[in-house]
Amino acid sequence: MVFGITLLVYGVTAVPDLTVAFHSGDGGELITAVFTGGIPHPPGYPTYLLLGRFAALLPVEPVAYRFSLFSAFCGAVAAAMISAASRFLGLKGWPLALPGLTFAFVPLVWQQAVVTEVYTLNLALVSLFVWSLLGQRPSWLVGLLLGLSITTHLTSILLLPLALLLVPKKQWLQLGIGMILGLMPYALLPWLGRPDSPVVWGRPNTPTGWWWLVSAQIYQPNQLAMTEENYLDRLVSWAGVGLQQLLFVGWLLLPWSGWRETAKKRWLGLVGTAVFYLLYAFFYDTNDALVNTLPAWLLLSLALTAAFKRLGSWGFVLPFALVLLNFSPINRVEVHKVRPFAEQILHSSPPDAILITSGDPDIFALWYFHFVEGQRPDVVVVDDQLFAFDWYRDRIKALYPDLQGLAVDDVPAFRTLNASQRPVCAVVLAEEGRLLSSNSCSEEP
Repeated sequence: MVFGITLLVYGVTAVPDLTVAFHSGDGGELITAVFTGGIPHPPGYPTYLLLGRFAALLPVEPVAYRFSLFSAFCGAVAAAMISAASRFLGLKGWPLALPGLTFAFVPLVWQQAVVTEVYTLNLALVSLFVWSLLGQRPSWLVGLLLGLSITTHLTSILLLPLALLLVPKKQWLQLGIGMILGLMPYALLPWLGRPDSPVVWGRPNTPTGWWWLVSAQIYQPNQLAMTEENYLDRLVSWAGVGLQQLLFVGWLLLPWSGWRETAKKRWLGLVGTAVFYLLYAFFYDTNDALVNTLPAWLLLSLALTAAFKRLGSWGFVLPFALVLLNFSPINRVEVHKVRPFAEQILHSSPPDAILITSGDPDIFALWYFHFVEGQRPDVVVVDDQLFAFDWYRDRIKALYPDLQGLAVDDVPAFRTLNASQRPVCAVVLAEEGRLLSSNSCSEEP
């Protein structure tokens, strides 16, 4: 029941095209990597790449819609498994649906379930891990699901203390073996990146390049990097957002649930791990750090089980209120579609032009329309920020052998050297999260 209700609501609200809404600017890159046999930004997300090939087979158009529906499916799986896990905490009958439905309609979760991103796949695997852990399934299976969770998002390593808390010490070896097996998709990265794909980050076919990719070294400076002068601003803004996730009622029910919970060790483990996630996200210095809190809402929804047990049917007030308050704003996300802006850039560009973007949202979106949908096959899309990496310039050289100026990181020289052979345009699709008019593409002399 939980799976069906959640999938229906997610399906109705799924964004039917590419979007940058809800911090989903990576969507174009992920789809392009799946379709061209590439590897997206670190840590490479091999499990998403493998399962995304099945999503690509869905008979709906445009292609981006297939991946929105894939996110919806994964989100519905996560909701269903949270309700299944609540059975191990003593819920029975109709109230079993409450933890899963509450989690499903937490605004941040719902937002990620209607766009192309990696987060709901991560939530699906985290929910399977929690289900296996609370259900005292074989320790190797618990470890396997933990390892797979880490391949969908590195923050899943924060679940390891919870596993060590609830798995008996004599079974830790089995847990570790299972975890290593679950991490095996990372070993496939050297074979997943095709030479003709435009989206292969780093050099995964070398030991150092592989480690650079899977350890996400490029993003490590962001960890624990929030500066003290920004603490108060983030605390104030996140406090309001946090209240919206479980509403005032949910936050009141949480301590009551802890007081009523007979298995205090499990409850403290769930809430403590959620706090780990919240703290990690709080000190992570990026504009989209809030999405790193997603597993926390999964764990906190499950931690409400004892309260739901006492409330019975009255507990449905919480998920119903979440649906009522969030359906309209989430359903209106269509206004943020990228297509009209990207297509105007592509269609207004001169023949055989080199389009130079500046940053992830722009290059990722143009990759999708250019390589997946095949729009304007005559143009070349290059990003001036990725240009700083040797591996990126080498890939551009392999794809377009006629281009000059790729030996060093010098974008002005690259423009000058190629201007006599191709028109060179500087294009801007999005700036500070805001979509701009595509007439910002201008031919350079």
